[in-house]
Amino acid sequence: MLIFLSLIHLLTTPINPPVRKTLFTVEVHNIQAATGTVQIGLFKPCDGFPDKCKPAESKHVTAVKGSVKAIFEVDPGEYALAVFHDVNSNGKIDMRLFVPREPYGFSNNIRPRFSAPKFADCRVQIGHTPKTVTIRVE
Repeated sequence: MLIFLSLIHLLTTPINPPVRKTLFTVEVHNIQAATGTVQIGLFKPCDGFPDKCKPAESKHVTAVKGSVKAIFEVDPGEYALAVFHDVNSNGKIDMRLFVPREPYGFSNNIRPRFSAPKFADCRVQIGHTPKTVTIRVE
């Protein structure tokens, strides 16, 4: 009897399918030199974006003049992107008096003048269908 009741419970309990990942393509445009790498950081919602947050995932793509692209597989949700062209391949964005010396960009092509952008300004909503965004580095 216990086996029968367990079987009925198992057959009537809904099974939640696993969340399907979505392909998210990032195209980076306006690359002026074929040296170094283009570093792309994919961020989940966080306070202090981008400086005080760690990317959920990152990609490093060999720079070519013109444009490069990277593909992420993500769960549906909200994300923001921070990108920079590491021209000298030193693994960091070079600064001069708090101003980046290497080309950079953010999702939605936000270009704040005097501070880092807010996550809400750079937010990209990813659903269940593949999505492509373009970011221009300057």
